[in-house]
Amino acid sequence: MRASNAFRAGLSAVLCGTLAAPAMPAAPRMDPVRPLDKNARAELMLQRFTFGPTASDLQNIRSIGIEAWFQQQLNPQNISDTSFETRMDVYPALRMTQAERLQRYPEPATIRVLARSGRLPADPELRAIVSDQVEFYQMVQDNKAAKGQQAANSMAASMMSGAVEKPMQQSAAQAQAQAAVANLEQTTPAMEKPQVDSILSLPPNDRYMELLHMPPAELIALRKGARGPLEAKLVDGMSPLQKETLLALSGTNRMINAETQGARLLRDIYSQRQLEAVMTDFWLNHFNIFSGKDGQEPSLIPQYEQTVRDHALGHFEDLLVATAQSPAMLRYLDNATSTGPNSLAAQRERRNPKNKANSGLNENYARELMELHTLGVNGGYTQKDVTEVAKVFTGWTLERPYDGGDYSFNPNRHEPGNKTVLGKTIKSGGEDEGRDVLHLLATSPATAHFISVEIAQRFVSDAPAKAMVDRMAQTFLKSDGDIKAVLLTMVHSPEFFTTATVNAKLKTPLEYVTSAVRVSGAEVTNPLPLVQSLQQLGMPLYGCMPPTGYKWDEETWLSSSALINRMNFSLALATNRIGGVNVDWTPVLTASGEALMHPVAMTSTTSSDPDAMRKESLLEAKLFEVPVSAQTRSAVISQGNDNVAAQASQQFSQTNNGRVLTQAEKDAQQQDKLDEMMTARRNGMQPAKTAGGVKGQAVVQRGLGATPAKMGPPPTDRQAAAMAGLLLGSPEFQRR
Repeated sequence: MRASNAFRAGLSAVLCGTLAAPAMPAAPRMDPVRPLDKNARAELMLQRFTFGPTASDLQNIRSIGIEAWFQQQLNPQNISDTSFETRMDVYPALRMTQAERLQRYPEPATIRVLARSGRLPADPELRAIVSDQVEFYQMVQDNKAAKGQQAANSMAASMMSGAVEKPMQQSAAQAQAQAAVANLEQTTPAMEKPQVDSILSLPPNDRYMELLHMPPAELIALRKGARGPLEAKLVDGMSPLQKETLLALSGTNRMINAETQGARLLRDIYSQRQLEAVMTDFWLNHFNIFSGKDGQEPSLIPQYEQTVRDHALGHFEDLLVATAQSPAMLRYLDNATSTGPNSLAAQRERRNPKNKANSGLNENYARELMELHTLGVNGGYTQKDVTEVAKVFTGWTLERPYDGGDYSFNPNRHEPGNKTVLGKTIKSGGEDEGRDVLHLLATSPATAHFISVEIAQRFVSDAPAKAMVDRMAQTFLKSDGDIKAVLLTMVHSPEFFTTATVNAKLKTPLEYVTSAVRVSGAEVTNPLPLVQSLQQLGMPLYGCMPPTGYKWDEETWLSSSALINRMNFSLALATNRIGGVNVDWTPVLTASGEALMHPVAMTSTTSSDPDAMRKESLLEAKLFEVPVSAQTRSAVISQGNDNVAAQASQQFSQTNNGRVLTQAEKDAQQQDKLDEMMTARRNGMQPAKTAGGVKGQAVVQRGLGATPAKMGPPPTDRQAAAMAGLLLGSPEFQRR
């Protein structure tokens, strides 16, 4: 542990001491508003409008110019993205329409209905998919504790969907139900090897049909009997759709959730349409959705993400309408069940007490629409406005909600009469009332200012210049909320291309992970370990429970424990100790001395090891456009060894190392723990022996059909790989 203690003492001093200052550590600024030269402008553009610059990005922007590159990115439909799209071939469900997806992979609520009714699809393949989950659901019922029947039903649905209950909602009965679910796998013996070998000997299509028609208990036994290399061989030769279908047998929404998050991370890393990806991330956070809301939310997120992407660079009002009518938002903020107190539906229920009581007026969406989506918390609205807007949106609901149904307006649930919003009369008009309110909010000066501040805080600094925000807000109003025009105004503002903007933003965990993968040139064969890394870093995708979304500011993400956790991740990444990701530093190390961009690195440290200095210089040239500080360089050379990397990787694989967690990390950890209890298997990364006998990131446990999350080969030069990891965890790389 001596090396680990030295590592923590030395690197934490570098991290916490240097990151606290907004200026570039290696080159203190004389004038905080000095304009940038051409190369620095290009670097800033890529730092702000991609998920991290790559060598090809820099070459492209220098070749065609900053303005041409930005105009190109503003029109993503003209950019070929074939290299990314081919990576989507392994996710057939994400290329289906929502109706097609739900027909093949029904939601937990549908499974419960089918279990009670006994009516299964006529199509043999669909029947097998559904019947397996129906039987598993019935097994849960048979194994549930005597007390807590309702809790067991809820837990069974959650198990298939990945939904999570808050800790304070957990009761003793629910805990018993969770234990009953876990016992299904714990008490099932492993299948004998001869029987496993017999299944492996079948041709791929025959093997697929054999697995598809296995009862759940036999599938559990097969997974236990085929652990290790045999598990991957079970799906050898099968099509992506067949593999996906087998994954869905243990829970359709669980499979959809994993594919959605994996595909989003792959897009952020590999897409050539980087500005579209960054803006999609911005709006997904602005119009936040939590995947653990209920058992249905995960199945709706793929369509929601595509809806946001389609409007990410369009007009704000179109985006606002699209999110208001999206099934995911209608469910997440409960507007799908909101009913006007004087509506026809409410009157009928009052006349007939036997009818199930309606859910009444729900103000969740109305409140967040004004506070978070448009006007802002200080936007001038009152509680009365919230209630009136809630009445306006009664009847905005879903048609066939459990069968792929999309938005529909139900006049029977709509509150009749005029409403008054922000001092303006909204005339009675059914569905049109909602569109009138959305237009009123989208064209409000308060909205223009609020959105402009958020964009500037995301892309410029936590405290952007008032003059720049004012210009952006004016453009927003004049252009009817044209997002492209607002971005251009921001970039063309004199405050943008200055030294005050450089390194003014601390990367969020998502920006940090994606930028590290992009700049290292890593090949991602399975993104799920990276998805789980984001959970450990406190920013799980679609994992922010409150509608506020994640914060962009430095205060949220800057702490010594969080930064050390990032350092542990970067060392695991750079030394191929994260499954599904392979980094090769050999091309960097074989570069000639003439290719060095920062020869100053060779003489800026007192190290007496010329070979270590040469490696650091080559790696620094690969990963940075501007030299790092002498302090960082010295720490990298002195601490760069495989023992440090191995211990850091082990620490990252363990549960938070006893440090103080952020609230986001606590939520993520609780989600993982509940998920484990409900599925009886670990869903996160665990310590495991690597080929070299060092504990690191293990292969993610998976169901049949999953792509193996194999670790890459040990680095050819372990010292250099560790140095690269320290550079990726350095103060300079943490900023953008």
